[in-house]
Amino acid sequence: MLALADVPVVVSNAKESARWWQEKMGFAAHLVGGHEHAVMVAPPGDRFLLHLCEGFAPLEPGDTGIAFMTDEIQALCERMEGSGVRFAQPLQRTEFGGMAKFQDPDGNVFWLLGAPGSFIQGELSRVAGSRSAGPGSKPNPRSARSPNGARKN
Repeated sequence: MLALADVPVVVSNAKESARWWQEKMGFAAHLVGGHEHAVMVAPPGDRFLLHLCEGFAPLEPGDTGIAFMTDEIQALCERMEGSGVRFAQPLQRTEFGGMAKFQDPDGNVFWLLGAPGSFIQGELSRVAGSRSAGPGSKPNPRSARSPNGARKN
């Protein structure tokens, strides 16, 4: 089995960054290999981890290309704005729900995508199913669909 472990994000101070993710986004913090080796954050209950890398590379603020999905984008953006999160791009309504981009304290930009709860649940089921699928299992046909249900070519 092969699974994505984490995605690195270069930060100036991993502990402070983890505290920001906890306070502003409600993420859980994880320490790996002792106090200083690896500081990671993730949405509660999610296997996806952001590895907050301090001192490994120079800061390069900007668009990370990392996106989070929610079925409550309006409420989430309002809560984030209320807690002082800066938005590089405010919420824009789209045919699939909405999109916004927010910044962490180091200027790393992350995407928020609004999607129907049924789509998010389908994606979670697809990912969970692919983890347990053995050799020779058939691919999930939903994996080749866009957020509005249309087939991708």
